[in-house]
Amino acid sequence: MESLPDWLERNPLNGLGFTSQDRFIPTTIAGLARRVVVIIGGGDAPPSFEDDLYVITELYLKQLVRSMRSISSRHQRQARTQKQLFAHNALLTSVDRENFPPRKPKVSAEMIFEMVKIGRVSADIPKAARRNVINLVADNAQAIAKDSPETLYELVSRIETATLQEMISKYEEKLGQDLNETKWQSFFEANTFILSMAFAVPTIFVRATPYVHGKRVTGHGGKYSDFLMRGQGTGNVALIEIKAPGTKLLTPYRSEQQGPSPELTGAITQVLGQRRRLITGWANLKLDDDGTLKDTEVYSPQAVVLIGTLPASKLDREPFETFRQVLKDITVLTFDELLARLKYLHDALTATPIAKAPSDSAPPWQS
Repeated sequence: MESLPDWLERNPLNGLGFTSQDRFIPTTIAGLARRVVVIIGGGDAPPSFEDDLYVITELYLKQLVRSMRSISSRHQRQARTQKQLFAHNALLTSVDRENFPPRKPKVSAEMIFEMVKIGRVSADIPKAARRNVINLVADNAQAIAKDSPETLYELVSRIETATLQEMISKYEEKLGQDLNETKWQSFFEANTFILSMAFAVPTIFVRATPYVHGKRVTGHGGKYSDFLMRGQGTGNVALIEIKAPGTKLLTPYRSEQQGPSPELTGAITQVLGQRRRLITGWANLKLDDDGTLKDTEVYSPQAVVLIGTLPASKLDREPFETFRQVLKDITVLTFDELLARLKYLHDALTATPIAKAPSDSAPPWQS
């Protein structure tokens, strides 16, 4: 009995083995099968289970017991502190707020750790509590930025990556549906960042369905594009015309030759006309501007047509690619190509440098 570790119960009258405060260890292992034999040995290998034998090293088990007891002690201290704080606010602050101002709880690093991650498993925060967690971080953002800026940068990076992944998922879901142009315009208006990926330079959303030219004295006859963007650096404006993903890109020209479809050439003609009218009427637009066109210029307006999806066969891709590469002052981009750009950005943001793998013996709570 004397050879048993200190953290195991040696007295048979008291249970012999795991104490009541460590009961979660044997009861958890018991979940593997109806009959399990636990062998405690030396070395530093991670736990294993085979043929009803659960093998765990003394070192691993010792660290596990210490960590679980530490959690119990920490929660007892936290509960005592919270009770004192609650009593102060409920009994003293309620009758004399000036002399007994309300006390705010201090959140320890251990509490935050347990709220977010235990053993590499993300916490399932209830929906109603998520806003409180966000507010907690937001209220302490200034202090975090001052003391641990790298922590804040990492948080921002993770939020942006998660937001981008959600955006990609919604985009893929909509591509699987037969949506018309109006539905796609609403989607892009709610997710304008996606449209910026259609350009080679950083671009900012300006306005949806912008008026470009052509109103008569009656107020009718105005010409509108789908979206107006501007370069983040130069302010050069850009027009985007949206067509549905199911729009045909090619049509038979001869028996062995495909040519651009009427829908494709019509969309190109439409946006080029809008571009020309925007240039000729720019002075009047700026004169009557309400601030929407601030920091925008018409140096050489870009025009983009987002239409269809790439042809499935290599034979059809050749005439499509050849046609759009000779176009002047206009870019033709397909919906699946825009999705590929989003995925490429996501992969670049989530890529991590190759690092030395952690030791297999490292307990999960030390991650």
